[in-house]
Amino acid sequence: MKSPFRVIGRVLFLLVVVTLLVIGGVLAYFTSWRADKLSALSEGSEIIKTAWGDVEVVVRGEGPAVLVFHGAPGGYDQALVLAQGLDEAGYKVIAPSRPGYLRTPLASGLLPSQQADIMVALLDTLDISKVTVLGVAEGSPAAVEFALKYSSRVSSLMLVSPVLRRWATWKTDELPPVAAGILDGLTGDVGSWIAVEKAERDPRGLLNDMEAMTSSGTEDQHARVVDGVMANSDQRDWFQGLVSSYAPLTPRDIGTRNDLLQIRNLPEFPYEKIAAPTLLLYGALDPRLPADLVEKVTKRIPSAEAVAMPAEGAVVWLGPDGDTVRERILAFLKKTTQP
Repeated sequence: MKSPFRVIGRVLFLLVVVTLLVIGGVLAYFTSWRADKLSALSEGSEIIKTAWGDVEVVVRGEGPAVLVFHGAPGGYDQALVLAQGLDEAGYKVIAPSRPGYLRTPLASGLLPSQQADIMVALLDTLDISKVTVLGVAEGSPAAVEFALKYSSRVSSLMLVSPVLRRWATWKTDELPPVAAGILDGLTGDVGSWIAVEKAERDPRGLLNDMEAMTSSGTEDQHARVVDGVMANSDQRDWFQGLVSSYAPLTPRDIGTRNDLLQIRNLPEFPYEKIAAPTLLLYGALDPRLPADLVEKVTKRIPSAEAVAMPAEGAVVWLGPDGDTVRERILAFLKKTTQP
């Protein structure tokens, strides 16, 4: 008769072997995914050498130009997600990676004002004289700087879920979800890969997580948004594209950390000097954008219009009114740009 200890030992050994094989398989799958994603990102863009430094960029479409300043974490791929459909509507979308993201070095522009400089140098190199500027979330300070410093190059300014005040401390509830994960040590390339996988396999679960972090609404309000996105294939696809633009995180980490640093030291912008017609789109349930702050800034811009999406948080494209965001942007473009 075999000793029970010997049987238990063999079972434990087999469990260890199976566990190691599973872990090895997962790591191999992740490594392959990361290599393929980095290769696709490099092949999908080009590096433009400008007078101020190198910029990674994608240009799509023909017509009046729209220059996109993406959020954090991000890159040119996120800029394309944020401007989705504009090229098909008759606009030229200029989607750069801001300094510190993907293949645009941080040396090309540390401060928001320097990021404005590198983008105008990009326009010079591309021989584009005038643009509408679209600044989203953490990209909005550089967009505002662009509108202030290069007013003659700006047809109009669109700010979506913008940063309008300093984040004096790095509180988790003040940070974009993935940035909060960086500071908590919960993400990285593996974490961002898991988020991409979850967005594909369990979008409802990830949407619930995102709503909890980006909206000040009640649980019932969050549930209505999540149910609406799950029933709307366009919004669900857009959400998965946004999550994909967070990954892998390593080539976006420097830019994200720089954005957080710059926002901690955000200057008081002279909004009164913005000459371009301005559209400010925000979610009424965005915990970082109280209505009184939005109203205060809007009143300071000579030609500004603020639109609150009543049921949305920081990610205004997702929710009952999310489908109208692109319509509002297109209507504003039609009003403020010339074909």
